[in-house]
Amino acid sequence: MTVTFRQATEADTEPIASLLTELGYASTAADVVDRVQRSLHSGTSLILLAELENDVIGLIAAELVPYFPNGSTVCRVTALVVASQHRGRGLGEKLLAHATDFAREHSCSGIELTSAHHRLDAHRFYERLGFSRTSLRFFRSL
Repeated sequence: MTVTFRQATEADTEPIASLLTELGYASTAADVVDRVQRSLHSGTSLILLAELENDVIGLIAAELVPYFPNGSTVCRVTALVVASQHRGRGLGEKLLAHATDFAREHSCSGIELTSAHHRLDAHRFYERLGFSRTSLRFFRSL
């Protein structure tokens, strides 16, 4: 079985919604269509899919973000998910490698991501790949 990686298209909203739901963000294809369209028309966004036998089984989304304090650009991973039945096969690591290539192509100083406190397996995964805990994230809903 060969997994391929490709840019998302507008036709991928259903599997993207399914993966986001599995990640904990209940979504429908209608919910994500605008997000996908915005990303596809932006020079600062990436939505990459992992596909196995025409089934989308993984997703990474990232954004280039200016970092004002030092004038650099950071690649911020906003979503990373592999379908539960395909985890543990290195797909998350490969998706992050593609995001790393995207970041390097845009001269980013680094890659950042957030992970909920309860996702302990994800924390171990990120640390194994060389990510460090560097700060606390604070958020206020508007």
